[in-house]
Amino acid sequence: MDKIWWEKTDGAHRFLRETAEVLDGGKSVVLCLPKHLPWRQTMREVLLDLLERKFSDRTVDVIDAQEISKSPPKYILNNFCDNKEGFRPYNDEAYAEFLAKSRNISLNSRCVWIQNADETQEEDWFLFIDKYHKYLSGNIGGVFILEAGENFRWQNFSGGEIFSYDEKISDYDFFAFNIFLAAEFGRKNNLMKQYLAELLTQFVAGDVELAAACVERKEDFLRNPREVFLSVTEEKNLAPKSDEDIDGAIWLTQLKLIFPLTEIFRRRLIKKYYSAISQALPCNSDNDEKIEQPEQAELGTLVHLVKTEKLWFDKPDWDELQNYRGVRNKLAHLKILPFEELQTLFEENSRR
Repeated sequence: MDKIWWEKTDGAHRFLRETAEVLDGGKSVVLCLPKHLPWRQTMREVLLDLLERKFSDRTVDVIDAQEISKSPPKYILNNFCDNKEGFRPYNDEAYAEFLAKSRNISLNSRCVWIQNADETQEEDWFLFIDKYHKYLSGNIGGVFILEAGENFRWQNFSGGEIFSYDEKISDYDFFAFNIFLAAEFGRKNNLMKQYLAELLTQFVAGDVELAAACVERKEDFLRNPREVFLSVTEEKNLAPKSDEDIDGAIWLTQLKLIFPLTEIFRRRLIKKYYSAISQALPCNSDNDEKIEQPEQAELGTLVHLVKTEKLWFDKPDWDELQNYRGVRNKLAHLKILPFEELQTLFEENSRR
């Protein structure tokens, strides 16, 4: 599921693809990432794979900022510059200038990836990288990836791009991921898979790891979404939702899928019995609205016409009409349909 997010979901994969393209073009990138970035290690693996396929003469060196005792300029000089002859540092900026103007040093064929930096280290690395690119002046040199937090404060970067994960990922990406998860869900019909995707979206918002954990419970989540969701959030030490919020999410999901099905059934029934319904009209609706055309007749109106013996349907159609009216009334009165009832509706409509 982690690979689905980072390799198949458009926004997440584009975030990495654009990063690789900027780096391949000779510029550096700051990645502004939330603390709870989904599947961070998978993100790094996918980006590394993209870079290795992009780079023809550049290698990637990963640095854990927490393990470095030297300042960024001194660390880069010591590890990526063999020829230091004649270098007399007068300040930190001198390191950036010297490295940028030096030819035939290993830095010029490297992509240095800084991970796990705290806020102070983020700033130190960024200032060094920015100065380095200013002195590089468009010449070929090293490139850097700096993993920063979501609150990274610098806006201008002369040496490359600052990409924010939160700005690149949209609500559509979260829904698309849920669609991908639902598509992997066994041999369920398409309506049930759509229901699963919508249900996940209502439950988890943008938490894709939580969505994946719910789907791992498979059939149990479809049959008992409330119990499974509460169990998963407890396992992950997440703040629980109230029963009211959970029931609201289930109801809204059912409403979005079931109401269109009832309307499709109503139109199909009217088309089949158009002449008979026309002859049974006019009549008044429950709201005392005059119904003169078959297209105006709601399910309750059709049931009323049958019960007052002004209209007649074949028994299978009558049974189906009563069923759809009952389903619609339950949802209209904020009730949740049991899974078995949903399953029957979805299976019947999938066969049509």
